[in-house]
Amino acid sequence: MTEHDQSGFSFAEDAAVDFNPLEAFAFDDAEGDEDAAPSVLAEGPFNMPDPDAIPQFQRELVAFDNGETATERIEALFSQMPTLHKMLFTILDRCSTPVPTADLEAAIEEMKRHHHSVYEPLTLCSLLERAGAIAQTDEEGVPLAEVEQEPLRVEIDGAEFWRVAPAPAVYWSLTEEGAAQLDTYRPMEMIARLYEAEPQYADIFTTCLELCGRDGGTSLRAIGDVVDDEPVLQSPKRYAMYFVDKLEHAGAVEWTGQWSLTAHGREYLTTLNEN
Repeated sequence: MTEHDQSGFSFAEDAAVDFNPLEAFAFDDAEGDEDAAPSVLAEGPFNMPDPDAIPQFQRELVAFDNGETATERIEALFSQMPTLHKMLFTILDRCSTPVPTADLEAAIEEMKRHHHSVYEPLTLCSLLERAGAIAQTDEEGVPLAEVEQEPLRVEIDGAEFWRVAPAPAVYWSLTEEGAAQLDTYRPMEMIARLYEAEPQYADIFTTCLELCGRDGGTSLRAIGDVVDDEPVLQSPKRYAMYFVDKLEHAGAVEWTGQWSLTAHGREYLTTLNEN
């Protein structure tokens, strides 16, 4: 072995002795930085977990509460939950007239069969209520806080007593701000804007609608087999999912175990065929 080789070996050997993987790959130490976020292991008062150490991604959802008006809170909530827009708008639509809690829960559970959501039905209702989009009311749409319950007068063994009246059944109703938000959901206009924004793909959008309009819907693979080799999709390269995703967000198609047309998608396709 040459002197150079021996020297190199000696250096590597020394480095191995001094190498500390915990130091070499540790994240920057925030100690001493007053603006740094506290450790998730930091203790708060009374040896309890520090509430300020909750990871930010767990707290972002409550940021919509900071809006000064219901309109601001509703817009913030929707902006934070883009994948649940259809579900949220459907809840608002169901609350256009007072709907019993049980019926609303059942409707949301049905939507969750094909639209994955970690939120329980009443959690979604609670978020919309906190934002000011819906409210708990009685059957007539009167907010529960304004409902006056007269005590019941009962007679037992000839003696009269007053008994607290049972709480009224809970219904969910759309607020004025919630109605304004619901009015922004206009699938027919959104579908039309897809055609206007990318007119070169008009035939592709139409083909996707036609395939999704089949009885029982269709699969993404089946759509891809038809459209992926179209010349217009080669540069830039586009695939079927690009168009299905846009149509879904516009309210034209939905996942029901297969990709299927919504009522709005079917209506729009009918208008295309009539022209």
